[in-house]
Amino acid sequence: MREAASAKNAGTIPEMFFIQARLLGSRPAFLHKVSGEYRSVSYLEAETMVHEIAAGLIALGMKAGERVALMSYNRLEWAVADLAILSAGGVSVPIYHGSTRAQADRILQRAGVRTAFVSRSEKAEMLLTCDASLETMIALDPGGRDAPGPCAMDFAGLRSRGAELLRERGDSDLEERLRGVSPESPATIVFTSGTTGEPKGVMLSHRNLLSNAEAGLAAQPVGKGDLYLSFLPLSHLFERSTGYYLMVMGGVPIAYAESVRSVADDARQVRPTVMLAVPRFLEKVQEKVMDGARSASFWRRALFHAALAVGGRMRPKSGPGGWLVRVADRMVLHRIRAALGGRLRFVVCGGAPLASSVVEFFHAAGIEVIEGYGLSEASPVISVNRLGMIRPGTVGFPLENLEVRIMSDGEIAVKGPSVMLGYLDNPEATGRVVRDGWLHTGDTGSLEDGYLRITGRKKDIIVTSGGKNVAPQKIENLLEEDECIAQAVVYGDRRKFLTALVVPDYPRLRQEMKDEELERLSDGELAERNDVTRFLMERVKARSQELASYQRVRRIAVLPEGFSEERGEVTSTMKVRRDQVTKDFRERLDALYE
Repeated sequence: MREAASAKNAGTIPEMFFIQARLLGSRPAFLHKVSGEYRSVSYLEAETMVHEIAAGLIALGMKAGERVALMSYNRLEWAVADLAILSAGGVSVPIYHGSTRAQADRILQRAGVRTAFVSRSEKAEMLLTCDASLETMIALDPGGRDAPGPCAMDFAGLRSRGAELLRERGDSDLEERLRGVSPESPATIVFTSGTTGEPKGVMLSHRNLLSNAEAGLAAQPVGKGDLYLSFLPLSHLFERSTGYYLMVMGGVPIAYAESVRSVADDARQVRPTVMLAVPRFLEKVQEKVMDGARSASFWRRALFHAALAVGGRMRPKSGPGGWLVRVADRMVLHRIRAALGGRLRFVVCGGAPLASSVVEFFHAAGIEVIEGYGLSEASPVISVNRLGMIRPGTVGFPLENLEVRIMSDGEIAVKGPSVMLGYLDNPEATGRVVRDGWLHTGDTGSLEDGYLRITGRKKDIIVTSGGKNVAPQKIENLLEEDECIAQAVVYGDRRKFLTALVVPDYPRLRQEMKDEELERLSDGELAERNDVTRFLMERVKARSQELASYQRVRRIAVLPEGFSEERGEVTSTMKVRRDQVTKDFRERLDALYE
């Protein structure tokens, strides 16, 4: 299509957006909630907002190349502010809206941020206590001008100031800023989650991000007939690149969920055709559906499971037997799709490994779950399965503009236009991971008929006292496929055998153990019971039968609650920080070897 090709040929992100605004005009670019109802914003309306906010930033004294922070949940104003920062020649620095004061302060100081867009007054007040030298905060919610400290104005006030500047002086200042931005100019600094150490500022150019979006669009073609529902944090590159820049490039309207808790209700309102997700979201949807089935009568339960079996086994096939799928769909399976709006074609899942049982569940219902892989340093997508060519257990083919090779030690290395500019103020760290143009990911994997399979983290490799190398992630994924195990972390470096910390799915555990006494006990009391540990250990053994003897978990410690982001045990994307988990549960782990 000529329209899509024009957008793809853009050199910078603002240029790409403005091309689409000229081509698509009155078509909806974004949908957002106003007083509980979704309203659409056309490309032309969004273009006006971006121009006015960009001019407002220039009026406030923002310099070309200046770094501006964004700390907010997903919303229309986040996207507009990001485009405005880039249009004014700036560099956007996203901060996860759930970050602590210390985390936000570290990012603000290291990036040298003077201006920040903030979603809520409590976030503004938190940033006021930071040691960073913030000069201006712009509140995305109305009334921000009344907030304490250096909150200059709210979003509407900034728009008014920008509109005034445009009336007085025209758009010459803005045009000059746009001309000064090149494909190689830094567009953003994204700080990593720090699973393997201190978070680093990943510097990405306009070319990095656009090349990734373009190759992603070729891998998963979407278009103007689609509608995308955004709920994963825009502060993370997976959502920002694939769920924002890619969708704009493809002309796909973006609807913003009101919150993570309202996703199901929002999906029923806007009826998306495409979504991005992390495994935990899909697991929760599956759990809710399965819990409803379990509480139904015997015959309804039998019908539900029979429909799942038929859908999973026969949905890809045509011809004789297809009528069974249609019957199962009409009677049962359409309700699963209805829970997410009824029009969903596929979900792209990333961030962590996904249990095969979840993939099979949604496939049976007619929703393809497509696993992909990437990291911030690659802008971020490296590989993804393609519709009609999905191989479960893999993360698909590398993007068409990337080279992927497996090094002699099993590490995955990547080369291509989306590899980062480098780490902020850290050339030594940059040189360790980018060598001769190849990004060394730190992940281990294999290539099978062109499909990439992830086997673990290079730094996470456990070396037992017997000299065996063990990739814990593979074992953890296997254990977490059990419906009674919500989380598992495998341990055993320099030990004679493997152990694991296990967080049960407590409601499911009570159902499976079928003991009335357990119904009256708290999660903490259940975690202390030997019969619970024995029950879970038997399930761990059953899951481990196909593993080599040195890969099998021999003992477990049952925890009363899940790993905590507040304690630093997991990142905001639920990736485990092994060093912190080992530190926090050292006594429990040591006791398993006594």
